[in-house]
Amino acid sequence: MVFKNEGPTPMHFLPEAWLIYNKSKKCSRGLLFMDGEEWLRFRKIINKLLLQPYDAKIITANACQNAAVTLTEEWKKNLVQDKWIIPKLETRLYEWSIEVMMASLLGSAWNKYRDSTGDKEADKLAENLHEIFILTARLSLLPIKYIVKFNFPVWKKFVRVMDEILKIVSTMVPEMINLRGDGLLRMMINKGMTEQDATRIVTDLILAAGDTAVFSTQWALFLLASHPDVQNKFADISGNLELKDTIKDSYIKGIIKESLRLYPTAPFLTRILPEDCLIAGHVVPRGELIIMSLYSSGRDPNNFVKPNEFMPERWIRNSKGNYDCVMNPFATIPFALGVRSCIGKKLAETQIIMILSEVVKNFNIDCLNKQNVKLKLHMISVPSESIKLQLAKRI
Repeated sequence: MVFKNEGPTPMHFLPEAWLIYNKSKKCSRGLLFMDGEEWLRFRKIINKLLLQPYDAKIITANACQNAAVTLTEEWKKNLVQDKWIIPKLETRLYEWSIEVMMASLLGSAWNKYRDSTGDKEADKLAENLHEIFILTARLSLLPIKYIVKFNFPVWKKFVRVMDEILKIVSTMVPEMINLRGDGLLRMMINKGMTEQDATRIVTDLILAAGDTAVFSTQWALFLLASHPDVQNKFADISGNLELKDTIKDSYIKGIIKESLRLYPTAPFLTRILPEDCLIAGHVVPRGELIIMSLYSSGRDPNNFVKPNEFMPERWIRNSKGNYDCVMNPFATIPFALGVRSCIGKKLAETQIIMILSEVVKNFNIDCLNKQNVKLKLHMISVPSESIKLQLAKRI
């Protein structure tokens, strides 16, 4: 009902710290911050690139696979003994996520850019994105207007890090455009975007993709490490499939769906409806913020059989085209629905499937602190402590 009444240009909640920063700096931002006709115009352009054309799918799939292979080869070199615990898993996944986005933006020109300055800039960007996520989460728990008014140290640091992110991206995008690659960035320019507009869009694509891909991947690795039977089945399936078939396989897609159901990276969806609306017998006035809990609905026994269990097979359709253990498939919608659903959902799914596939094909993975790791709400769903992932060579 919410998504049916969200209107043609839906509005959603944004962190107040980001809004205050944008206003104070008088900077125009991308799709995440746009509303109304401006948002609709750019969204239509990006829809055609990220949600439809085959060429874009090939470029992003190749970028995802290459980044996944690079990361697993790196981990193989470190596995000099029987077992190895990945140090700073979260940090390394941030770097991997940025590489995927950069390679998708540049296409075949990524290697040239990376060999010149791309690696250093990407690493610096990953470091700052990680920091801005932590600072945003801290500020969301504080009286932000008071913090800003008296220029507390946490606000100073937030401004400094955000300045650095925008500086890096505003330098990188023109350099990438000049390379005339065949990736998403060139497609944006060919659709009539100015260099300035492309910079705005790319900035928010990178910001939005960073945290979500990193933590979604961490939770999926955690679940696979905690369920060796699922992990081994995944390895057997992916070891016999080509790239295009791996992305489409029902069981593999079920692993991603189950992971996002149990640990939705964004546990709440928000909308601000343009008109008064009756929802579940309650009148919701226009302009009122609506918060929908994906965590609650995803673990509700009215929606799923054994809702707290990790069962990828529940997402394989039976002979009648239905799901046997799912009463309400729309109770878990990690990328939202409607015209303002996540623009990067297909890229995110492909990115996560590729890294998980490469990892399970090459390693047996175990989580050494699986009993201690719980879900903690830190603006998004994060592990209560760093996940200690141990790798052993898969034989």
